[in-house]
Amino acid sequence: MGCAVSCVHQTTMALFGKHSNPSNSDQDARVKLERKLYLAKESPESDFDLSDCQLQKLPSGIFCICKVYRKEHLFLNENYLRSLDDGGQLSDLYLLKVLNLSYNKFSRLPSDIKYLVNLTEFYVQNNQLKYIPEEIQYLQNLQILDVSKNRLKKLTPSLGKLKNLRRLNITTNEELNELCPEICHATNLISIELDCEKYVYPPPEVIAKTTAEIMQFLCNKLNIEYVAPSGDLEVFMIQSPTCSTNDPFVRQPTITWEEQEAAITEQENKMHEAAKERREKFLTTVIHDQLVLDTEILKVQEARETERQKLLKAIQVDEIEIACLVANFIESERLNPEIVQQQLAHEQAEHDRLLEITRQNYDNLRKAEVMKAMESLIKEDYYIQHSMKNYENSNKDLKQNVLMEELEGMDKLQEFIKTKDESRSVLVGQLLEDHDVQKAVVASLVERTDARSWSLNQEIALISSHLAKLSIIEQEKKKLQLTYNYNELLHQRTQLVTLLDDLLDQQSIRRKQLIDTLKEMEQNDADKTTDFWLRNYQKLLDSAPKSLLNMGKQLDPQFAIYLLQEGVIHCLPFLVKFLFSENVSLLNLTSKQLKESGVTLASDREGILRAINCYVGSKTQQSFDPPQKQEAPSLPVQTSSEEQLCTGVVSSTDVESLTMQTECVICMDEKCEVVFIPCGHMCCCQECANKELDSCPMCRGSIERKIKVVVA
Repeated sequence: MGCAVSCVHQTTMALFGKHSNPSNSDQDARVKLERKLYLAKESPESDFDLSDCQLQKLPSGIFCICKVYRKEHLFLNENYLRSLDDGGQLSDLYLLKVLNLSYNKFSRLPSDIKYLVNLTEFYVQNNQLKYIPEEIQYLQNLQILDVSKNRLKKLTPSLGKLKNLRRLNITTNEELNELCPEICHATNLISIELDCEKYVYPPPEVIAKTTAEIMQFLCNKLNIEYVAPSGDLEVFMIQSPTCSTNDPFVRQPTITWEEQEAAITEQENKMHEAAKERREKFLTTVIHDQLVLDTEILKVQEARETERQKLLKAIQVDEIEIACLVANFIESERLNPEIVQQQLAHEQAEHDRLLEITRQNYDNLRKAEVMKAMESLIKEDYYIQHSMKNYENSNKDLKQNVLMEELEGMDKLQEFIKTKDESRSVLVGQLLEDHDVQKAVVASLVERTDARSWSLNQEIALISSHLAKLSIIEQEKKKLQLTYNYNELLHQRTQLVTLLDDLLDQQSIRRKQLIDTLKEMEQNDADKTTDFWLRNYQKLLDSAPKSLLNMGKQLDPQFAIYLLQEGVIHCLPFLVKFLFSENVSLLNLTSKQLKESGVTLASDREGILRAINCYVGSKTQQSFDPPQKQEAPSLPVQTSSEEQLCTGVVSSTDVESLTMQTECVICMDEKCEVVFIPCGHMCCCQECANKELDSCPMCRGSIERKIKVVVA
C-alpha cells in the first residue's frame, strides 16, 4: 500500500504524457493530483475524487487505496483515460457504490467490472463506447446507468438481468436505433432517456410515450406479464465536484480551480488550527493528570521504600541474632553435636521460609503496581480514542454545513443571473420600441448619406488637418528658434479659421434642413406604425451604396484636396462606383460617364476631370524619378502599377499613415481636437480645453471662443 502511493510522484511524467519541459497546465494538474491523493488518504469521507487532473493513465495502486481507506465513491471524470488496467485489480473495488468515468476516451469497458457487485451508480457518458459488455449483468445492485453521448450500435440483452436498475440514459448515440426486448425483464426500471426521432423499434408512436408504456409494449412482444416498478428502492445520485455543463446529473462549476483550492486551503487551515487548539488543550489536561499521577506514584514508592528499608533493617537484625545463635551453637557443638545439628537445620528451614514469604510479598506488591499502571494507561487510551472520534464527527458536520452553504449560494447566484437576463431582455425590447432612438439613428444615417453634408464634413476635416499642420510647423519653428514667415503663417491661420466658421455655419444649416425633412416625412406618412423609423432606416441602407458609408476612411486626402480646389467636392458621392470599381479607372473616366452617374452640370463635370488630371499628374510625379536627360515633353505612359496608384482610395494601413498625429501641448498624451479663435492654433485636446484657459498656450493670445473639430 505505502509503496503504491509513493510511486505516484515518481510516475507523474508518464501520467500526463512525455514532455521534457512540462507546461504550467501540466504542473498545475500534477500538483492537483498530488493534493487529491493526499486528501483521499487524510479525509475520513467516502469520496475519492481524481476528476479534471489531465490523466492519460491511472496511477498504480489507486484501486488498492480505495480498498484500504474504504472509499465508496470514485470520480475519474474529465480526464484522457482509455483504460483502467494501470489502476490495479478491479476486484479491490468491491466496496464501490458510485463510479464516474464520464468525459474520457474509453472505447470499451473491461470484463472485470463484474467484481463491482455493490455498485449502484455508473456514469460513462461522453466517451467512445461501441458496446456494453455482457459482464454488466453481475452488477445486481446497479440503479443508475448513464451511457449517453457514446457510439453504441446496439444494447446487450444482459441489461434485462439488472433487477434493481431504475434509470437508463442512452441519448446521443447516433447509430443506436433499436431497444432490445429483453430490457423489459428489468422490472424496476422507471426512466429510459433516449432520442425519440431515431428509433425504428419500438415504433416512433411507442417511443414517444412514457417509460411504462414502452416497457409494457416490450413485455407484450415477449408474451410476458408487465409488472409495474416497486417503490421500495431509492435512487441515490452522487455527483462529481467537477463535471461539465452538458451532464444533467453533475453539479455546474461556479468558481475557478485556483479559487476553489484557496478556499479549501483556508478551510483546512481553520480546521487544523481548531484541531491544534483542541489537541493542545487535551495534551495539557493529560500532562496535568500525568503529573498528579506521577506525584502520587512517587509518594507510594517513597512509602514502600521506607517499608523496604525497615524490612531490610529487621532482616539485618535477624541475621545478626542468627549469627549469634549459630556462634552459640558452634560453641555448644562440642557438648551435644546431634542436638546442635538439629537446631541448625531447624533454623535454616525457618530462615528459608521467611525469605520465601518476603519474596512473595514483594512480587505481589510489584504486580499490583504494574496492574494499576496498565489500568491507568488503558483508561487514557480510551479517553484519547473517544476524543478523536468526537473530533472526526465535528469535522464531518462542519464540512456538511459548508457544502450546504455553498449550494445555497449557488442557487442564489443562478436566481440573480436569471433575473439579470430577464431585465436585459426587457431593456432590449424597450430599446427596439423607443421611437426617439429609432428616429435619431435614421437622422444620423441620412446625414451620412447626404451629399452636401458629406462634402461639408470633408471640407471641415481638410481645414482642420491644415490647421493642425500649421500648428505643428509653428511648434517646430519655436523649437528651432526660427521667426521666418511668422506673419504669413498667422495670415493663413486667420483665413482657415474664417473658412472653418463659414463651413460650420453651413453644416448647422444643412442639419436643420435634414431635420425639417425628417419632420415632413413623419407628418406625411399615412401608415402610422411602430416600426416607421426602422423601415426607413432599412430603406436608406438598401439604397445607399455600401462603399459610401466608409468612403471617409478610404478616400485619398490628396484627391479630396484637388476636388475641393475645383469646387466639386459635393459631387464626390457620384464618383463612388468609379472609385471602388475594378473595371473602371479614373484615368479612363469620360464626361459622358459622369453625366450618366448623375453629374448634370457641365461645369461640375469639367471640374471633376481637371481634378482627376491634377491628381494623376501628382501621383505619377511621386511614383517615378525623372530621367537624366529630358527630351521633348510628352504625356507619360500609364502602366498597370500607375493605374493602381491613381485609384483615389487608400488601404487601411495607408489611412493610418496619412492621419495627422498631433499631441496636446498641455497633457502631451491626447490628440489635438480644439481650435482657439481668433489666433487659429489647434494645440489642445478636448479635456485640457475645457479647463479655465484665458489665453492660447502657444501664442499667449486671448481666446474669444473655442471650436471642437475632428482631424481627418
